[in-house]
Amino acid sequence: MKKLAFLLGVFLLSLTTMAQQTIFPAQHLAPEEFNTGTVHISVVSHSEHQMTTNFLFEKGSRNSWHYHPNATQVLMVLDGEGYYQEEGKDKQLIRKGDVIVTAPNTRHWNGATPDSSIECLTVTDIVPGEEHAVQLQKVTDEEFNSPVKAGEKLVRLAEIEVVPEFLEEYMAFAKEVGKTSVKVEPGVLTLFSMQTKEDPCKIYILEIYADQEAYQSHIQTAHFKKYKEGTAKMVKSLKLIDVNPLAGMIR
Repeated sequence: MKKLAFLLGVFLLSLTTMAQQTIFPAQHLAPEEFNTGTVHISVVSHSEHQMTTNFLFEKGSRNSWHYHPNATQVLMVLDGEGYYQEEGKDKQLIRKGDVIVTAPNTRHWNGATPDSSIECLTVTDIVPGEEHAVQLQKVTDEEFNSPVKAGEKLVRLAEIEVVPEFLEEYMAFAKEVGKTSVKVEPGVLTLFSMQTKEDPCKIYILEIYADQEAYQSHIQTAHFKKYKEGTAKMVKSLKLIDVNPLAGMIR
């Protein structure tokens, strides 16, 4: 009976592993010679003109510095977050939905962050007579752990409609998270709430963050999660509007 239970446990564990499937196949391990950490890879399609490859970089893993001779590569982030860097430029943080176009002969590398895996799909031109990629030196720990350059400020307008019976309770949650966020998070520059005179249940919040990284950090904090979970039943609708501030309009 114990043996049966053990085998059942192993089977369930295998199902859990299988459940962590990538969007496209990535069932082969990339060679250690050109990668650091565990990198899964599969060629999705290969024609005379292009090759499409799917990668899954486990936490902390990355490929080596390399370039594609006379070929353009498009990298699309399907899930997770990671890093991308070109020679002579700052390392970038990349996330699901990001698209990176690498020019021919540009030395670069990419991989996962220490805390997140990343799945990427690459489409690379095939140039007759040229190698697909020329592998260079491995990415050092110093390069991998170098700081990510701060990006431009993220300015957003949240348009919220609150269920009338929860308005007072919602405002208490909003006031608490706004005050705490600005006080303890250097990257949260402004959280300014407003109600329309015509309908107090329509709330607008002007949100200004130091950069995208600051916003991502903000939504992972305990005080934001408390607000999000506590007001879930109170919010009838939510719309996030990214805006560009107009220079010279505000003193």
